[in-house]
Amino acid sequence: MRYTKKRIFICVFIFIVFPLLVLGCQEEKISSNNAAEVIQLGKGAVLKSEEGQYNIYNYRDYKYYKVDTQSTILAYDKSSNSYICIEHGKHFIVYNHNKYIIKDEKYEGLKLSPHGKYISYFVDDNGLKLKVFKNDEKNSEIDINSDVSISGTLYDWYDDNTIVYYGVKSDKTNGLFTYNLITNKEELIYALEEGYLAYLKGTGDNLLFLQINLENDKELVAIDKKNKNCNILSNEIEELNDVISLNGNFYFTGKMKDDSKSLYKIEDNDIKRLVFDFPAVINAEKGLKADSEGNILFVGKNDIYSEYEKIYSYNKDKSVSVVSDEAIDYVFIDYRE
Repeated sequence: MRYTKKRIFICVFIFIVFPLLVLGCQEEKISSNNAAEVIQLGKGAVLKSEEGQYNIYNYRDYKYYKVDTQSTILAYDKSSNSYICIEHGKHFIVYNHNKYIIKDEKYEGLKLSPHGKYISYFVDDNGLKLKVFKNDEKNSEIDINSDVSISGTLYDWYDDNTIVYYGVKSDKTNGLFTYNLITNKEELIYALEEGYLAYLKGTGDNLLFLQINLENDKELVAIDKKNKNCNILSNEIEELNDVISLNGNFYFTGKMKDDSKSLYKIEDNDIKRLVFDFPAVINAEKGLKADSEGNILFVGKNDIYSEYEKIYSYNKDKSVSVVSDEAIDYVFIDYRE
Protein backbone atom coordinates (compact mmCIF):
# COMPACT_ATOMS: atom_id res chain seq x y z
CA MET A 1 0.00 0.00 0.00
CA ARG A 2 1.44 3.34 -1.05
CA TYR A 3 1.23 6.01 1.63
CA THR A 4 1.88 9.76 1.21
CA LYS A 5 2.93 11.34 4.50
CA LYS A 6 1.66 14.77 5.60
CA ARG A 7 0.20 16.29 8.70
CA ILE A 8 -3.22 17.76 9.00
CA PHE A 9 -4.36 19.85 11.97
CA ILE A 10 -8.04 19.90 12.86
CA CYS A 11 -9.04 21.46 16.18
CA VAL A 12 -12.69 20.51 16.13
CA PHE A 13 -14.48 17.92 14.05
CA ILE A 14 -18.24 18.04 14.13
CA PHE A 15 -20.65 16.21 11.87
CA ILE A 16 -24.30 16.78 12.73
CA VAL A 17 -26.91 14.52 11.24
CA PHE A 18 -30.69 14.59 11.55
CA PRO A 19 -31.50 13.43 15.10
CA LEU A 20 -32.86 9.89 15.17
CA LEU A 21 -34.45 8.45 18.29
CA VAL A 22 -35.77 5.18 16.98
CA LEU A 23 -36.72 1.67 17.94
CA GLY A 24 -35.00 -1.28 16.36
CA CYS A 25 -33.42 -4.71 16.31
CA GLN A 26 -35.75 -6.77 14.16
CA GLU A 27 -37.90 -5.97 11.16
CA GLU A 28 -41.44 -7.10 10.56
CA LYS A 29 -42.98 -7.02 7.09
CA ILE A 30 -46.12 -4.92 6.80
CA SER A 31 -49.16 -6.69 5.38
CA SER A 32 -49.54 -6.51 1.60
CA ASN A 33 -52.57 -4.22 1.85
CA ASN A 34 -50.24 -1.57 3.26
CA ALA A 35 -48.17 -1.21 0.11
CA ALA A 36 -44.96 0.77 0.16
CA GLU A 37 -45.15 4.23 -1.34
CA VAL A 38 -43.05 4.75 -4.47
CA ILE A 39 -40.97 7.89 -4.00
CA GLN A 40 -38.37 9.26 -6.39
CA LEU A 41 -35.81 11.76 -5.15
CA GLY A 42 -32.88 13.48 -6.78
CA LYS A 43 -29.52 14.74 -5.61
CA GLY A 44 -29.81 17.59 -3.14
CA ALA A 45 -33.17 16.54 -1.69
CA VAL A 46 -33.78 17.94 1.79
CA LEU A 47 -36.02 17.86 4.81
CA LYS A 48 -37.46 21.29 5.59
CA SER A 49 -38.89 22.24 8.97
CA GLU A 50 -42.38 23.68 8.52
CA GLU A 51 -45.05 24.19 11.17
CA GLY A 52 -43.55 21.69 13.57
CA GLN A 53 -42.85 18.91 11.08
CA TYR A 54 -40.32 18.00 8.41
CA ASN A 55 -41.45 17.96 4.78
CA ILE A 56 -39.49 16.58 1.83
CA TYR A 57 -38.34 18.87 -0.95
CA ASN A 58 -36.86 17.58 -4.19
CA TYR A 59 -34.23 19.57 -6.10
CA ARG A 60 -34.40 20.21 -9.84
CA ASP A 61 -33.18 23.00 -12.14
CA TYR A 62 -31.90 25.17 -9.27
CA LYS A 63 -35.24 25.05 -7.42
CA TYR A 64 -36.85 23.05 -4.62
CA TYR A 65 -40.26 21.41 -5.02
CA LYS A 66 -42.34 19.95 -2.20
CA VAL A 67 -42.96 16.19 -2.40
CA ASP A 68 -46.53 15.09 -1.65
CA THR A 69 -45.95 12.36 0.93
CA GLN A 70 -46.63 11.63 4.57
CA SER A 71 -43.20 10.03 4.98
CA THR A 72 -40.13 11.68 6.43
CA ILE A 73 -37.26 10.13 4.48
CA LEU A 74 -33.87 9.92 6.18
CA ALA A 75 -31.89 7.91 3.62
CA TYR A 76 -32.56 7.14 -0.04
CA ASP A 77 -30.94 4.86 -2.63
CA LYS A 78 -31.83 5.91 -6.18
CA SER A 79 -30.71 2.73 -7.95
CA SER A 80 -33.22 0.59 -6.05
CA ASN A 81 -35.74 3.26 -4.93
CA SER A 82 -35.13 1.98 -1.40
CA TYR A 83 -35.36 4.28 1.60
CA ILE A 84 -35.52 4.62 5.36
CA CYS A 85 -38.46 6.69 6.56
CA ILE A 86 -40.58 7.78 9.49
CA GLU A 87 -44.37 7.53 9.25
CA HIS A 88 -46.66 8.49 12.13
CA GLY A 89 -43.79 8.19 14.58
CA LYS A 90 -42.73 4.71 13.41
CA HIS A 91 -39.64 3.80 11.45
CA PHE A 92 -39.62 1.73 8.29
CA ILE A 93 -37.37 0.27 5.61
CA VAL A 94 -38.76 0.19 2.06
CA TYR A 95 -37.03 -2.19 -0.35
CA ASN A 96 -38.27 -3.81 -3.57
CA HIS A 97 -41.70 -2.23 -2.97
CA ASN A 98 -42.05 -3.98 0.40
CA LYS A 99 -42.23 -2.12 3.69
CA TYR A 100 -40.66 -3.38 6.92
CA ILE A 101 -41.11 -1.87 10.35
CA ILE A 102 -38.28 -1.65 12.86
CA LYS A 103 -39.92 -2.22 16.20
CA ASP A 104 -37.50 -3.37 18.91
CA GLU A 105 -35.50 -1.37 21.41
CA LYS A 106 -33.17 1.58 20.88
CA TYR A 107 -30.48 1.56 18.25
CA GLU A 108 -28.12 4.04 16.62
CA GLY A 109 -26.03 4.44 13.52
CA LEU A 110 -28.75 3.20 11.16
CA LYS A 111 -27.50 2.94 7.57
CA LEU A 112 -28.85 1.70 4.25
CA SER A 113 -26.42 -0.25 2.08
CA PRO A 114 -25.67 0.76 -1.52
CA HIS A 115 -28.56 -0.52 -3.68
CA GLY A 116 -30.62 -1.04 -0.52
CA LYS A 117 -30.09 -4.75 0.00
CA TYR A 118 -29.21 -4.44 3.70
CA ILE A 119 -29.69 -2.20 6.70
CA SER A 120 -27.24 -1.97 9.58
CA TYR A 121 -27.14 -0.41 13.02
CA PHE A 122 -25.80 -0.76 16.56
CA VAL A 123 -27.72 -2.01 19.58
CA ASP A 124 -26.73 -1.82 23.23
CA ASP A 125 -25.99 -5.40 24.30
CA ASN A 126 -23.59 -4.94 27.22
CA GLY A 127 -21.81 -2.58 24.88
CA LEU A 128 -22.55 -1.57 21.32
CA LYS A 129 -23.04 -4.44 18.89
CA LEU A 130 -23.29 -4.09 15.11
CA LYS A 131 -26.22 -5.85 13.47
CA VAL A 132 -26.96 -6.30 9.77
CA PHE A 133 -30.30 -7.38 8.28
CA LYS A 134 -31.07 -8.46 4.75
CA ASN A 135 -34.16 -6.79 3.33
CA ASP A 136 -35.90 -9.95 2.12
CA GLU A 137 -39.06 -11.93 2.89
CA LYS A 138 -37.53 -13.32 6.08
CA ASN A 139 -35.82 -10.10 7.16
CA SER A 140 -32.94 -12.39 8.06
CA GLU A 141 -30.15 -11.19 10.32
CA ILE A 142 -26.63 -11.73 8.99
CA ASP A 143 -24.20 -13.30 11.44
CA ILE A 144 -21.09 -11.15 11.78
CA ASN A 145 -18.22 -13.43 12.82
CA SER A 146 -15.84 -10.61 13.65
CA ASP A 147 -12.76 -10.69 15.84
CA VAL A 148 -12.70 -6.88 16.10
CA SER A 149 -14.02 -4.61 18.84
CA ILE A 150 -15.48 -1.67 16.90
CA SER A 151 -14.73 1.79 18.26
CA GLY A 152 -18.05 3.46 19.02
CA THR A 153 -20.21 3.55 15.90
CA LEU A 154 -17.33 4.22 13.53
CA TYR A 155 -18.41 2.26 10.46
CA ASP A 156 -19.89 2.63 6.99
CA TRP A 157 -20.67 0.63 3.86
CA TYR A 158 -17.66 -0.09 1.65
CA ASP A 159 -19.66 -1.57 -1.24
CA ASP A 160 -22.93 -3.44 -1.86
CA ASN A 161 -21.99 -6.45 0.27
CA THR A 162 -19.15 -5.17 2.45
CA ILE A 163 -19.04 -3.07 5.61
CA VAL A 164 -15.99 -1.22 6.86
CA TYR A 165 -15.22 -0.30 10.46
CA TYR A 166 -12.47 0.91 12.74
CA GLY A 167 -11.46 -1.04 15.81
CA VAL A 168 -8.96 -3.27 17.55
CA LYS A 169 -8.61 -6.99 16.85
CA SER A 170 -8.15 -9.55 19.62
CA ASP A 171 -4.44 -9.77 18.71
CA LYS A 172 -4.20 -5.97 19.39
CA THR A 173 -4.08 -5.03 15.70
CA ASN A 174 -5.38 -1.46 15.47
CA GLY A 175 -6.87 -0.40 12.16
CA LEU A 176 -9.58 -0.36 9.51
CA PHE A 177 -11.26 -3.64 8.65
CA THR A 178 -13.73 -4.77 6.01
CA TYR A 179 -16.24 -7.59 6.38
CA ASN A 180 -17.78 -9.24 3.32
CA LEU A 181 -21.29 -10.51 4.04
CA ILE A 182 -21.16 -13.07 1.20
CA THR A 183 -17.83 -14.71 2.02
CA ASN A 184 -17.85 -13.91 5.78
CA LYS A 185 -14.26 -12.77 5.34
CA GLU A 186 -12.81 -10.07 7.59
CA GLU A 187 -9.78 -8.21 6.23
CA LEU A 188 -7.41 -5.56 7.57
CA ILE A 189 -7.10 -2.80 4.96
CA TYR A 190 -5.25 -0.14 6.97
CA ALA A 191 -3.15 -0.60 10.11
CA LEU A 192 -2.34 2.10 12.66
CA GLU A 193 0.95 1.83 14.51
CA GLU A 194 -0.29 4.36 17.05
CA GLY A 195 -3.25 6.64 17.70
CA TYR A 196 -6.81 6.13 16.56
CA LEU A 197 -9.44 7.16 14.02
CA ALA A 198 -12.10 9.77 14.78
CA TYR A 199 -14.09 9.88 11.53
CA LEU A 200 -14.96 7.44 8.77
CA LYS A 201 -16.94 7.94 5.57
CA GLY A 202 -17.31 5.82 2.47
CA THR A 203 -17.91 7.41 -0.93
CA GLY A 204 -18.22 5.81 -4.35
CA ASP A 205 -14.48 5.78 -5.08
CA ASN A 206 -12.84 6.56 -1.75
CA LEU A 207 -12.77 5.79 1.93
CA LEU A 208 -12.15 8.93 4.01
CA PHE A 209 -11.03 8.97 7.63
CA LEU A 210 -9.52 11.23 10.25
CA GLN A 211 -6.44 9.83 11.97
CA ILE A 212 -5.09 11.20 15.25
CA ASN A 213 -1.68 10.21 16.64
CA LEU A 214 -0.38 10.27 20.21
CA GLU A 215 0.80 13.88 19.79
CA ASN A 216 -2.77 14.82 18.79
CA ASP A 217 -1.71 15.55 15.23
CA LYS A 218 -4.59 14.91 12.84
CA GLU A 219 -4.53 13.64 9.28
CA LEU A 220 -7.41 13.45 6.83
CA VAL A 221 -6.71 10.38 4.71
CA ALA A 222 -8.32 9.11 1.52
CA ILE A 223 -7.98 5.48 0.41
CA ASP A 224 -8.67 4.84 -3.27
CA LYS A 225 -10.93 1.77 -3.33
CA LYS A 226 -9.62 0.61 -6.71
CA ASN A 227 -5.90 0.47 -5.97
CA LYS A 228 -5.89 0.84 -2.14
CA ASN A 229 -3.45 3.76 -2.36
CA CYS A 230 -3.52 6.25 0.54
CA ASN A 231 -3.23 10.01 0.28
CA ILE A 232 -3.12 12.65 3.02
CA LEU A 233 -5.32 15.39 1.62
CA SER A 234 -4.05 18.49 3.47
CA ASN A 235 -2.05 19.82 6.40
CA GLU A 236 -3.87 23.14 6.79
CA ILE A 237 -7.39 22.34 8.00
CA GLU A 238 -8.34 23.53 11.47
CA GLU A 239 -11.96 22.36 11.56
CA LEU A 240 -13.72 19.82 9.34
CA ASN A 241 -17.46 19.24 9.29
CA ASP A 242 -18.20 17.24 6.15
CA VAL A 243 -16.39 16.19 3.00
CA ILE A 244 -17.43 14.73 -0.36
CA SER A 245 -15.54 13.63 -3.47
CA LEU A 246 -16.54 14.82 -6.94
CA ASN A 247 -14.76 14.39 -10.27
CA GLY A 248 -11.47 13.50 -8.61
CA ASN A 249 -11.52 16.46 -6.21
CA PHE A 250 -12.69 16.86 -2.61
CA TYR A 251 -15.01 19.52 -1.23
CA PHE A 252 -15.54 20.22 2.45
CA THR A 253 -17.23 22.59 4.86
CA GLY A 254 -15.04 23.67 7.73
CA LYS A 255 -12.38 26.15 8.76
CA MET A 256 -8.81 26.76 7.69
CA LYS A 257 -6.11 28.18 9.95
CA ASP A 258 -6.62 31.92 10.54
CA ASP A 259 -9.78 31.88 8.43
CA SER A 260 -13.57 31.65 8.77
CA LYS A 261 -15.91 28.73 8.26
CA SER A 262 -16.56 28.30 4.57
CA LEU A 263 -16.74 25.93 1.62
CA TYR A 264 -13.38 24.67 0.37
CA LYS A 265 -12.01 22.58 -2.47
CA ILE A 266 -9.01 20.23 -2.31
CA GLU A 267 -7.38 19.78 -5.70
CA ASP A 268 -3.97 18.12 -6.06
CA ASN A 269 -3.49 18.56 -2.29
CA ASP A 270 -3.98 22.32 -2.65
CA ILE A 271 -6.88 23.94 -0.74
CA LYS A 272 -8.91 26.80 -2.19
CA ARG A 273 -11.62 28.74 -0.42
CA LEU A 274 -14.70 28.94 -2.66
CA VAL A 275 -17.12 31.17 -0.73
CA PHE A 276 -16.23 34.53 0.81
CA ASP A 277 -18.80 37.29 1.52
CA PHE A 278 -21.99 35.72 0.15
CA PRO A 279 -23.56 34.25 2.11
CA ALA A 280 -22.25 35.93 5.26
CA VAL A 281 -22.50 32.72 7.29
CA ILE A 282 -22.08 29.10 6.23
CA ASN A 283 -23.66 26.53 8.54
CA ALA A 284 -20.77 24.15 8.08
CA GLU A 285 -22.19 21.54 10.44
CA LYS A 286 -25.08 20.95 7.99
CA GLY A 287 -22.67 19.41 5.51
CA LEU A 288 -22.83 19.62 1.73
CA LYS A 289 -24.15 17.77 -1.32
CA ALA A 290 -23.44 17.73 -5.04
CA ASP A 291 -26.41 18.16 -7.38
CA SER A 292 -26.91 16.32 -10.67
CA GLU A 293 -25.02 19.03 -12.58
CA GLY A 294 -21.95 18.96 -10.36
CA ASN A 295 -22.76 22.12 -8.40
CA ILE A 296 -22.19 22.09 -4.64
CA LEU A 297 -25.14 22.70 -2.30
CA PHE A 298 -24.68 23.98 1.25
CA VAL A 299 -26.66 25.69 4.01
CA GLY A 300 -26.09 29.25 5.20
CA LYS A 301 -27.58 32.68 5.81
CA ASN A 302 -26.75 36.21 4.71
CA ASP A 303 -27.89 37.83 7.98
CA ILE A 304 -25.69 36.80 10.88
CA TYR A 305 -28.46 37.62 13.36
CA SER A 306 -31.24 35.68 11.63
CA GLU A 307 -32.50 32.38 13.02
CA TYR A 308 -33.51 31.30 9.52
CA GLU A 309 -31.31 29.65 6.93
CA LYS A 310 -31.33 28.99 3.19
CA ILE A 311 -29.71 26.56 0.77
CA TYR A 312 -27.08 27.96 -1.56
CA SER A 313 -25.37 26.59 -4.64
CA TYR A 314 -21.71 27.02 -5.53
CA ASN A 315 -21.96 26.72 -9.29
CA LYS A 316 -19.50 25.38 -11.82
CA ASP A 317 -19.00 28.92 -13.16
CA LYS A 318 -17.77 29.86 -9.63
CA SER A 319 -20.85 31.95 -8.83
CA VAL A 320 -22.98 31.50 -5.69
CA SER A 321 -26.77 31.56 -5.85
CA VAL A 322 -29.72 31.11 -3.47
CA VAL A 323 -31.80 28.05 -4.41
CA SER A 324 -34.37 27.89 -1.58
CA ASP A 325 -36.54 30.11 0.54
CA GLU A 326 -35.75 30.53 4.23
CA ALA A 327 -36.58 27.99 6.93
CA ILE A 328 -35.79 27.41 10.57
CA ASP A 329 -34.01 24.15 9.68
CA TYR A 330 -32.84 22.29 6.58
CA VAL A 331 -31.43 18.75 6.64
CA PHE A 332 -29.89 17.08 3.60
CA ILE A 333 -31.28 13.58 2.98
CA ASP A 334 -28.60 10.87 2.93
CA TYR A 335 -28.69 10.17 -0.81
CA ARG A 336 -26.99 7.46 -2.86
CA GLU A 337 -27.00 7.01 -6.63
